Amino acid sequence: MAVDEHGALSALTFNWVSGFEDVWHPSPFHVEALNLQTVQAVLDGVGEATRSTDTSPIGLVVQGQRGAGKTHLLGWIREKVQEEGGYFFLVELLDAGMFWENVVGSVLDGLSRELDGESQLKAFLRRLSSQVGVPRMMRRAVIGDAPLTVEVLDGFMEALERFDGHVGRESKEAARALVLRASMDRHARDVGDAWLISQPEEEQGERARWGMRRGQRSPQEVVRSLSRLLALTGPSVIAIDQIDTLVAAATAVSDHRGRHDQRDALVIEQIAGGLMTLKEITRRTLTVVSCITPTWVYIKKNATDTVQDRFRETIRLKAIPDVETGRTLIERRLGAQYRAIGFRPPHPTWPVKPTAFDSTPGLTPRQLLIRIDAHIRSCRASGEITELGSFDGGDVSTSESSPEPRFVVPEADLGRLDVRFAELRGTAQVSADAAAALDPAAEDTMMPALLAAGLAAWVAEQGKAGTLYSQDAPPSAKPPLHARLRRSLDEATEDEEHWSFRAIAATNAIAALTRIRGASVAAGLNPDVRKRRLFLLRNTEWSGGAKTREAVAAFERAGGRTLRVEVEDLKILAALRALLKDNPPDLQAWLAARRPTSEIKLLDEALGDVWTVPSGMPGAGGDTATPDPVAAMSGDSGRGRADVPAGDLAPETPAVPGVKRASAVSDGSADAPSIVIGTTVGQVPARVDLEALRKHTSIFAGSGSGKTVLIRRLIEECALKGVSAIVLDPNNDLARLGDGWPEPPAGWRDGDADRAERYLADTDVTVWTPGRVAGRPLAFQPLPDFSGVMDDADEFREAVGAAVSSLVPRAKLEGNTQKAHRSRAVLKEAVEYYGRHGTAGLHGLIALLSELPEGVSTLANADKIAGEIAQNLTATMVSDPLFGGEGAAADPGVLLTPPPGKRARISVISFVGLPSDEQRQSFVNLLQLALFSWIRRHPAGDRPLGGLFVMDEAQTFAPSGAMTACTHSTLALASQARKYGLGLVFATQAPRGLHNRIPGNSATQFFGLLNSPAQIEAAKEVARSKNSTIGDVGRLGPGEFYAGVEGTAFARIQAPMCLSHHPRSPLTTEEVIQRARKP
Repeated sequence: MAVDEHGALSALTFNWVSGFEDVWHPSPFHVEALNLQTVQAVLDGVGEATRSTDTSPIGLVVQGQRGAGKTHLLGWIREKVQEEGGYFFLVELLDAGMFWENVVGSVLDGLSRELDGESQLKAFLRRLSSQVGVPRMMRRAVIGDAPLTVEVLDGFMEALERFDGHVGRESKEAARALVLRASMDRHARDVGDAWLISQPEEEQGERARWGMRRGQRSPQEVVRSLSRLLALTGPSVIAIDQIDTLVAAATAVSDHRGRHDQRDALVIEQIAGGLMTLKEITRRTLTVVSCITPTWVYIKKNATDTVQDRFRETIRLKAIPDVETGRTLIERRLGAQYRAIGFRPPHPTWPVKPTAFDSTPGLTPRQLLIRIDAHIRSCRASGEITELGSFDGGDVSTSESSPEPRFVVPEADLGRLDVRFAELRGTAQVSADAAAALDPAAEDTMMPALLAAGLAAWVAEQGKAGTLYSQDAPPSAKPPLHARLRRSLDEATEDEEHWSFRAIAATNAIAALTRIRGASVAAGLNPDVRKRRLFLLRNTEWSGGAKTREAVAAFERAGGRTLRVEVEDLKILAALRALLKDNPPDLQAWLAARRPTSEIKLLDEALGDVWTVPSGMPGAGGDTATPDPVAAMSGDSGRGRADVPAGDLAPETPAVPGVKRASAVSDGSADAPSIVIGTTVGQVPARVDLEALRKHTSIFAGSGSGKTVLIRRLIEECALKGVSAIVLDPNNDLARLGDGWPEPPAGWRDGDADRAERYLADTDVTVWTPGRVAGRPLAFQPLPDFSGVMDDADEFREAVGAAVSSLVPRAKLEGNTQKAHRSRAVLKEAVEYYGRHGTAGLHGLIALLSELPEGVSTLANADKIAGEIAQNLTATMVSDPLFGGEGAAADPGVLLTPPPGKRARISVISFVGLPSDEQRQSFVNLLQLALFSWIRRHPAGDRPLGGLFVMDEAQTFAPSGAMTACTHSTLALASQARKYGLGLVFATQAPRGLHNRIPGNSATQFFGLLNSPAQIEAAKEVARSKNSTIGDVGRLGPGEFYAGVEGTAFARIQAPMCLSHHPRSPLTTEEVIQRARKP
């Protein structure tokens, strides 16, 4: 079928950022004229390694600005090295403290990569076994083409020692492990892998059966042994790419005098020391470091050892040198795609005029591609095809903010895709793919393909926000990870946030343990690095062995999570895979309209805390068209960003190179209802639309920052607009919200006296004191009203999850023991049964658990387990009457409904009657469960904001790294409340202590004075995750904040004084109770 010009433009895709995985795939776009001197330096180093019989050449540092082609060059080096009979390994260093573990994992992953139809490992063993002279039949077993026996392995090792006695003796354990890794026997592979990743023997004698000693070597010793073995058959290149993120993290905490703290100095030492040692212990190996120039400069400046003595700096990668090079680059890019679709362009560079390349010298390849992509999108959007005449006249560091193509797709066309998708979900092939993904023998093949399809669809569903995301290309045959989603945080430093996935269906404890540790290293999992997340996918319990329990506990302490994989999830993923492969017309529009990944529980769990730029809102950096899901699934998705207009309200916010910023707050010109939150440095009123508060607010500020004043003014301004609020008061400093100032305070703006008068006259402030009968007691039932969510399967599941989460600590079911795990399962089944039968109240649930009906649970001895749970819950009710709902249960609507004659009600919930954190967490959980049920029945509708729920000291209720009685219900509210019009406000002095899904779900954020260096860095990390930066929050004055709204850059504002009385000291308990007793 002939393709016309419009069809050809629609088919063009541009990936101007070479990802980590792209190195492993041949590139048809390489232009020899680019960076010839750097290329020659690398080839010279490879030649030196080839000629050497023992030593390694001086390492090389390939430097260049972003977009100059560093990663692309590594891919070309790989091709050349392998063509010459050598080996190539690519190290992505995500954790400096795990330098050697990263290198081992990368070498093993590289050995699994294919070369001319066979893996590098198989090619190596074929060469080595031939070189040492073993018979052909023995050779087939050594390389994995025939069953391996102990006798064959022993014979191979004897031949190796005869060939090279020194290497044969020093590296004999590694040689045996490599042969086992290539074996057809899955158990033998697991034994070999365990030794290679320095894992202790799981079962006594498992190594001895293959002639191996029981002990293990350190990762550094493993690298030494592997290099000695590889050097027997050819040279190697170990390329270390993308260390910029680690160094950027170190430089980010340096103070204005250029000093850096001990921890970050250690990071630099670990990187530099690792690089030097790597060069020293390897044989016939060229070590290549690829980084941006400031990274290498910083390492040389701050490392105590002379790392530069072991590495030679090549000439830095430069921009396009001449017209012909630029033209050739684009001809190859376009030509490959035109040939694939059968299109003959008017000339090789169409739709770019040949004369346009007169302006290419001085641009990087990335800048050139971004500019062409912007032109093509402009043609698509206008429907008129023109040829680009010049690369001058615009900022080509990022893409132009050209309009996104908008296609009106008839509902009937979307309906056809609905039918096709439904058909695919019911096919036998989809069912077979889903089953294969859960099979230990097939998961390494099938699970990466299914996850790639799901992530590609998820990214496409995000619209323009998806341009910030990319995923790794298909992994090797034996991958440490099955998928990884990346979000670019800072294009200048190439900083990224990662979500990694690894399915582990293996029942063998050794295999499972090896995979846990391998995935943790590959994902860069570290409790101190919140930007690296790892999800292990598993439907069965982990082994009860001590080593497995220890590994799982370490994984969870570092922030890892284990998720179940539902068969229905896999069927959806398999159907999406088939649909993306077919790539029917209107697929993009269908994905955006139907959002099929929202049905996938696995992705909802894993990506529920992912913040995305709302449609039409600015991100960070250059803009691409809506991501192509087909290209994304194949690893060919670009990593561009959205280019946005520069703002004028944030002059003090440092700019990220190449990134334009939008203003953080509105200037009030919009017609939407809004409130004033302060003034900018130019004395311009800074406003926030009421509707924006539906998407939640986070306030990070310490003592002396004016945080409480900001919270109060936010509540007061909303009350003046008729918005009621529920306010948690843990410190007795919010119960004065109904008190007037004895005289006007400093810090009021013009008109604030009148506003204060109206606020006090039109707002009812009621103080509640749960646990204190002398005040105004308040109680809620410990279970939600399931009848309100029975008709919505997702919300019923959410309600059950929240209820179970709150009951687990009160029933003493925490922990990772098998008994606790089974008990939680029985409790969940009982709560589901109880909820579906329309009953309510904790007493009824305890009665059900005491005599569990037959069929409620499928677990053995469920009735006995349920009886023990009932006894524990009863004991908790005795010791904590509020847990049992003692007192009159309140309707949350009472807290948010003003009495006649008032515009708004502020319900301040004081904790003077709840002295311990556990009591407060339990009460807040009950409140949130009741509130969740109430807002669903009473949504805001057309009102911009239905109410506020304000949580001061939020880290107490939803902390990072630990589960409280109210964590689950807090996160459920954070993810669901916005669609019913309830806005949440989270305030904390400890950004690092707050659960990461809170700032991830907060569109509006404030940063005030912070005192602790750790909290300052945590705040800056949160800001970076929003693709923005903040100034020195350790030097802000009282009432000064950096404010960011709806994902825009942060502006520095001065918040006004609150309208209600706020003296320096908080209320006493007696004063709180006195206010609570007011009618």
